[in-house]
Amino acid sequence: MPAAPDLVEAAFRALAGARDAKAFHPRGRWFEGELTTTFDPALPLPVGEVEVCGRLSKGVGTPGGLPDVLGLAFRLPGPWDVLLSTSRSRVLPWPARTWTTGRYGSITPFRWRDRLVWLAAVPDACRTRSAALADLPAEPAFTLEVGPPWRPVGRLVTRPLDVDRDLPALDPVLNRPAGLELAPAVLARLRESAYRGSRRGRSPDPVTAPDAWSGVGPGSRKL
Repeated sequence: MPAAPDLVEAAFRALAGARDAKAFHPRGRWFEGELTTTFDPALPLPVGEVEVCGRLSKGVGTPGGLPDVLGLAFRLPGPWDVLLSTSRSRVLPWPARTWTTGRYGSITPFRWRDRLVWLAAVPDACRTRSAALADLPAEPAFTLEVGPPWRPVGRLVTRPLDVDRDLPALDPVLNRPAGLELAPAVLARLRESAYRGSRRGRSPDPVTAPDAWSGVGPGSRKL
């Protein structure tokens, strides 16, 4: 009988192949911006201001403005790809009605220096009509928090990135700082299998290596 990770990889590969896109968060809007953070030993976030490039997306890909588990992903220097999704009670993915009414969280914790830490982003209050990509605010901004206990550690300000093609996939499994683990271990293995299946199911395979972002992202303003 196939092991659970193999079944997860096969399922995500099939779904990505059927969509010819990522199994989850298949469509979104790219952005560039700045992340400004203060030092906090909970996570190895860069201190000061850094340029980021990322994506806001609908997790399942519900049509139009229907609620969805919304995603906020961005690349930090390193590279470190951060993926947050609207959630409740820290660990439960939860559909949001608009882009600014949900709390975006890491869902599962990071393990850093033998401690479990969650990361979250709280959007600025802004009147938005629905979860449609067309209803995204012009320049969404977020306050980054770590916990528990929850405390602010940074500020993310974004601007739409005018691109007419899909950029290389952000991958929090492949791209993270040395020593930073995804926890718990059993879910981390399943998550790795899911991402591997999603990468392999798309055509052509996305380039997720750091040099694929040459000219786009932290440290560059060019496309």
